[in-house]
Amino acid sequence: MAEKTSGNLVRNIVIVVLVVAVFVGVMIFMRIQSRVSLYDDPNTTGNTSGNLLNGGRFCESGDSIYFANPYDDNSLYVMNSDLKKIKKLHSDSVSYLNVAGKYIFYTRRNDKKTSTGDELLSLSKTGLFRLEKTGKHLGKLYDDPTEAVCLYGNFVYYQHYDKEKGLQLNAAKIDGSSDEMLLDEGVFPYSVEDSTIYYTGYDNEHKIHSMDINGSNAKDIYDGNCFSLIKQGEHLYFLDLDRNYSLVRVNLDGSEPQTIVSGRIATYNVDEQESTVYYQIDDGENNGLYAIDLNGGSERKLAEGDYNYLHLVGGYLFYEKYDGSIVYAMDLATEREVDFDPPKGKEK
Repeated sequence: MAEKTSGNLVRNIVIVVLVVAVFVGVMIFMRIQSRVSLYDDPNTTGNTSGNLLNGGRFCESGDSIYFANPYDDNSLYVMNSDLKKIKKLHSDSVSYLNVAGKYIFYTRRNDKKTSTGDELLSLSKTGLFRLEKTGKHLGKLYDDPTEAVCLYGNFVYYQHYDKEKGLQLNAAKIDGSSDEMLLDEGVFPYSVEDSTIYYTGYDNEHKIHSMDINGSNAKDIYDGNCFSLIKQGEHLYFLDLDRNYSLVRVNLDGSEPQTIVSGRIATYNVDEQESTVYYQIDDGENNGLYAIDLNGGSERKLAEGDYNYLHLVGGYLFYEKYDGSIVYAMDLATEREVDFDPPKGKEK
């Protein structure tokens, strides 16, 4: 009887050890799977400055286009570069998409959702988040309200909200291991390149400045009343508030200012080749979507009306009606509208 009891005890101990070993193994596997992989390239970027200026609602990575679907509370979707095989990745209401490698970084604004659901109860309604392209392993980098986000190297530069001081410019490491203030001012970090951040003053003045990505070596580049700054190629583009929101560009050192469009502009974007600017005129008489050739200077109207969120992605111009009711896609080669039909309403 004693031998039988002893045998049962040994067997139970073995079973417990095996169960613990399996549990520990699963936990280690899950930890390895969820470990954040840093980028090898220190110049890794997640989206263009022109797209981020327009809210970062579309972003290209490889053969895929990631986007905020306006017909589903700006939930995160992905599709092929031919605008087919559209599927939902996550129910978060997203903006300022930055995609590189295996990760998607974005601003969460579930506080702006029109529908309700279980997703509104998860973690927080706002903040800065990291998600794998598979739609899994959601990670929180910051959970208070924020807007603009720009990925560069292994850091995301974003507008951090302090309850006492307001907006500040912070740099958070993509694995969540650090988060430091770079500037005690809520500037928009749309344009980060060659280890330099270009920005306009936010609180007291609107000059164009630059500084190193660690917050040092700040410089004044151009003295003006500037807004909506983006870097493209060897130029800085901005809206001149003292000249009725006309579009101007200067060299990276602030020299040789050149007026590109003298009409009142609501928003704009510049292609990566610096060959064409796409912009929305908002003067009350000639409202419409336009394009201008930067080489020859020819201007043409693409669509009459009021539009917003101009994104240049994968050979297309994506844009929305000003009220957000319709999103369009235009083939840049033909400048004709093409079929683009994201799912309407809440997709299960």
